[in-house]
Amino acid sequence: MTLFQLEVLLKVVETKSFTKAGEQIGLSQSAVSQAVAALESELNIKLFKRHRNGVSLTKVGERITSLVRDLIMIKTRIINEATGITGLETGTIRIGSISGMSAKLLPGMISSFKKRFSGVEVVLYEGNYEEVKNWLKLSVVDIGVVTEERHELEFIPLLQDKMVVFVPENHPLSNQSFIQARDIASEPFIMPKECGNVIRSIFKEQGYTPNIQFEVSDIATIIAMVQEGVGNTILPELAIPTTLSKVTASYLSPQVYQNLGLEVRSTEYTSPAITAFIHEAQEFTKNLSLKLFNSYHSVVVKKNT
Repeated sequence: MTLFQLEVLLKVVETKSFTKAGEQIGLSQSAVSQAVAALESELNIKLFKRHRNGVSLTKVGERITSLVRDLIMIKTRIINEATGITGLETGTIRIGSISGMSAKLLPGMISSFKKRFSGVEVVLYEGNYEEVKNWLKLSVVDIGVVTEERHELEFIPLLQDKMVVFVPENHPLSNQSFIQARDIASEPFIMPKECGNVIRSIFKEQGYTPNIQFEVSDIATIIAMVQEGVGNTILPELAIPTTLSKVTASYLSPQVYQNLGLEVRSTEYTSPAITAFIHEAQEFTKNLSLKLFNSYHSVVVKKNT
């Protein structure tokens, strides 16, 4: 077994094709097949199921691949150390983020990091919470930007994101600075999928159940539906678009927060580049929290003034 064979394996997993894997790493389809066949022979197992449209991992192949990613990560750390990563001149960080939930956070965080460590490549993957969690478990990504605390891995808190109620501009409560969950419980509600657990608990604590008409992932779609009067919604403040029209926003009463942070497999085994990113993220969000505090009414429409 060689590291080269393991790297070929991961490329086939990524592309789901021996031919595409070969194109990306400069090998013929035959050479890729031979590398995989030699690995299967060495391990005495079948790693892939062949299909007309490509290949997919067998059950044992999935388990082996998870361990292979761990091994390649260790190889990367060795190379990073040998090439002077302690100076953070080179390296790669793979980040998994929940789509749309960190629109105001992640771009600035990455920009702040790249200004200090321009030689470190940052690769971004976007998906839902379950996808980000699985990517972390399988070592597809090094860090997850997550918004819920049902964490099986190691969670590094960054900030508390205020929850905001959105209603159409002609809604009877549109002139209120604060809205209670019970005030909108009986009205049509658009549930954001990625923070559904938090929102359901908000209503439950006040003894109500939301009248859910739709469950939607995309933030822009949710806002558009509120604009058209389809229903009301609740979103975390950092997910709110910079400009809004035909809707008004009010904080919940009592005020409710959603925890936002980073998730890693273990801080004990992170590379210096990943550790530096974590520290940079913590500093960036400290400054961001202060800005949000000082501009408290920048999101919520000032009412009753």
